[in-house]
Amino acid sequence: MKAKPAILLVDDEPDILHSLIGLLRRDFTVYTAESGQEALQIMADHTIHVLMTDQRMPEMSGAELTRQAYHRFPTTTRILFTGYADIKSVIEAINSGGLYRYVTKPWDPDDLIELLHEAVRLYEKEAAQQNLVQEMQHYVSLGRQITQQLAQDPSGHPVDHDLLEAFTQAGNLLEDLTHETCKPVAGE
Repeated sequence: MKAKPAILLVDDEPDILHSLIGLLRRDFTVYTAESGQEALQIMADHTIHVLMTDQRMPEMSGAELTRQAYHRFPTTTRILFTGYADIKSVIEAINSGGLYRYVTKPWDPDDLIELLHEAVRLYEKEAAQQNLVQEMQHYVSLGRQITQQLAQDPSGHPVDHDLLEAFTQAGNLLEDLTHETCKPVAGE
């Protein structure tokens, strides 16, 4: 049986967290935090697929939390919700926190569950892409080692320098591709 995706809900109002737990616990493993610092600690301790945070919280806003999560846990999908329309905060979260969606309170329960499933699918896609990039980097590294060994062939066999150069350039192209693939889409 496949494990439920992990959702982290962050709000300084316990009643909202309790209500969301009741709504989401059937489909998701639900973690809760009442502050940004607590949320970051949970993310350090557990794999979190989706971070859904309130904007207005003491000490650390939701926009700041999504920004820090973006840099520390880039594959986690980030959603910001709030009960007031503060467009400046939303723009900040989008630009600096790689925000996936912005949701206003109150939300439709069915729409929220579907949104969270979409966010999990995005997480899974990004995690798979990251794994692929890591595998490519591993193979590029192995290719470079082989190229160096071939270039220093002590057996006296002639080395095809054109083939060696082509292999080296292919490795450089793969390395450039992996660096481009790893670049974040939103602001850094």
